[in-house]
Amino acid sequence: MTFVLPIYSIIPALKLQLAEHNEAILEAAPGAGKTTTVPLALLDEAWLGQRKIIMLEPRRLAAKSAAKRLADQLGEPLGHRVGYQIRQEGKQSAHTQILVVTEGILTRMLQEDPSLDEVALIIFDEFHERNLHSDLAFALSLQARILFRDDDPLKLLVMSATLDSERLTELLQCDPIICEGRQFPISMRYSNLSLKQQDIPQHVAKLVHQALQEDNGSILVFLPGQREIRAVQSMLEGTLPTQTELLSLFGDLSLSEQENVIAPAHAGYRKVVLATSIAQTSLTIDGIQVVIDSGLSREARFDAKTATTRLHTRRASQAETTQRAGRAGRLQAGVCYRWWSADQQHRLSPHNAPQIELEDLSHLVMDVARWGAQTLEELDWISPPPAAHWQQAQQLLTSLGILQQSPQLTLTSTGETLVELPLPPRLARLLLEAQRYGQHQSATEAAALLYDGAAKSTQDSSLLSAIEYRKTGSQKHAWQRTLSGLSKHFSEASAPIQRSLAECLAVAFPDRIAKRHRQHGDHVLFKLSNGRQAALPSHDSNAQTEFLIALELGGHAERDADQIYLSHPILKRELENALADRLATVERCEWDKASGGLIGAEETWLGKLKLDQISLTPLPESAVTLASCHYIRQKGLSSLHWDNDSLALRARIRFAHQHLDASIPDASDRYLLERLEDWLAPYLVGVTRIQQLEKIRLVEPLMALLSWPQQQQLKAVPLRVQVASGSSIKVDYQGDVPVIRVKLQEMFGEIQSPRIAGQVVKIELLSPGQRPLAVTMDLAFFWQEAYPDVRKEMRGRYPKHPWPENPLTAEATAKTNRALRNS
Repeated sequence: MTFVLPIYSIIPALKLQLAEHNEAILEAAPGAGKTTTVPLALLDEAWLGQRKIIMLEPRRLAAKSAAKRLADQLGEPLGHRVGYQIRQEGKQSAHTQILVVTEGILTRMLQEDPSLDEVALIIFDEFHERNLHSDLAFALSLQARILFRDDDPLKLLVMSATLDSERLTELLQCDPIICEGRQFPISMRYSNLSLKQQDIPQHVAKLVHQALQEDNGSILVFLPGQREIRAVQSMLEGTLPTQTELLSLFGDLSLSEQENVIAPAHAGYRKVVLATSIAQTSLTIDGIQVVIDSGLSREARFDAKTATTRLHTRRASQAETTQRAGRAGRLQAGVCYRWWSADQQHRLSPHNAPQIELEDLSHLVMDVARWGAQTLEELDWISPPPAAHWQQAQQLLTSLGILQQSPQLTLTSTGETLVELPLPPRLARLLLEAQRYGQHQSATEAAALLYDGAAKSTQDSSLLSAIEYRKTGSQKHAWQRTLSGLSKHFSEASAPIQRSLAECLAVAFPDRIAKRHRQHGDHVLFKLSNGRQAALPSHDSNAQTEFLIALELGGHAERDADQIYLSHPILKRELENALADRLATVERCEWDKASGGLIGAEETWLGKLKLDQISLTPLPESAVTLASCHYIRQKGLSSLHWDNDSLALRARIRFAHQHLDASIPDASDRYLLERLEDWLAPYLVGVTRIQQLEKIRLVEPLMALLSWPQQQQLKAVPLRVQVASGSSIKVDYQGDVPVIRVKLQEMFGEIQSPRIAGQVVKIELLSPGQRPLAVTMDLAFFWQEAYPDVRKEMRGRYPKHPWPENPLTAEATAKTNRALRNS
């Protein structure tokens, strides 16, 4: 029976769109045949001429696999009319019309030849993957068309099974062409189980056994990561029927190992493939008729605040689960098992977030700088990069000497050299440093290991151990190819000044310098120069090292500390030599609780990591002042000695601010604490003990808050006022209004309450025994209405003091009756 791929139904519409326009969007279900049909269908189009079609695939395995299937359909060897180019590997010739590449290859092609004169069409396949390079390549392609292909526009075709197409439609100014249906039907088998994440591997293992009994063909199992793959693998080993191959597929495998997994099973055998999301897109694994989906996905998320990437496990999106199910219907009818319900499927997030919103952008920003754009706004992005991630990337590139210290993207002379290398920024900087200082071979080996991302393949974090493992391990040939490719960029040369490998690594990883901190259970915690903490197992060969460079760092979101996966020890003198321009020396003093005195040290810092300190004697005045101010801020103003005079002055200043002149300091706690260095610092000189601090008289420092004109203004807020008897009475400014407390007899004859700065003074009238008799702000009212009752009650109690019937005509006095008669 001959099956016709669904994609053929829209080929005429697609050809017409590309003939009349320069843009097209194609949305087709998984298994519709777009990857292996569309490029071939366009080979005879007139607009192609003698030029090429470039098709992007999201992964190396997908690119090579797609190219092979295209070549097979033409009945030609790979490299003739259909070629491919991936990292460190490719096949093409002068006859090549279709070139399948990974996105990083296209980005470099655009950088080296922005016009792409020999290219007629770029196909962005599986665009829903939205990795960094695809987003960047798309943005560069849009701008290249405007700047370099105005007369003969470069055509763009975006293809995917699950497009979030609104923004694409806006940028390309065309509606998507929709291809309904797939080549083979897929039976969905849902479940209503409510499983915890840790129970999913066990349930998946049960489903594998069930599918082997009930269904035909090989089985593809989607799991979030290698940890779950190992768990399911251990449950299945030794329990599967004979003639069943158990295989794993994930990104850390070499390309040849990945190719072996997708190859057809041996005759009479079935395969069970345990895979991460690498198998989700553009791959046809021969013989797969069953998909078992865990419904989970693990993604790397970059934290711009800590410059650390951590792994997060999340529910897969609708788009991802659709792609996964589609693997079962590629070559025949298939089955897809899901442990969740159909209702839950509809509630999943429609799409997963693009990588540009999640990952470290340092390589992308370097590529944008090389392109010549100075800000992120100069390019048309499908999704704009997060501002925090962009700024962090700029900061890193500046610290590596690639970008100038500027808000705009301006390359340094070092940066001009390094952007020509097809390497991440840190590794490019490492190799340049190594060439300068005679470490070409060792640094290239280290860079090859980091470039391949294979640091987690050993149980120890040692860089040198990992290199030795790669030299002799199963992936030695892939590593040798990477090593050979990197060696081409810098030649071995004699260096007048020699530096160690550790020093070269430090320049490339200045924010990853770590100092041993403390033991924590079965791990050792290290403090990093970026302010974070990271852990090494206690048995690790570098766990007891004082200083190391955390070359690969990460972990899972649920863990408290990041994990160091790859490290290299460095001596303190090597650090000081390699990063001399980044070290800061700080003189610091702090109060010692035990002695009650100040102790001082000169500290050497790298970023947020204290490398060393030595005792300081004598203590520098500036450091003493800072330490004392810090202590006062911690303890509050109550740590100072506030006597009556200083309290009274502070209250007068606050009153003057409120009622006289707002430019006068308000003398509040907040005001005084924020400006300790201004008003108190001169009086902290020589203060090295808490007892000395507590003896500072605050009247003079408080007066120093005021300028000379303000001090003159303060005279209008007197400390004392003269009352009718001639006595000078202290004014209390602590409350909302000024208050005086005076013996009642001293106010005889006075009918007006005194005023200060326009504010009526509240008067507390006291008995001869200094006890409150009345409080008033209206003396005339008091004499007329309240005094008669007070006189009636008090004259018998205090007969020696005057209590006249008419207080308004009596002499104001502080004297007794006898004293008055004798005067």
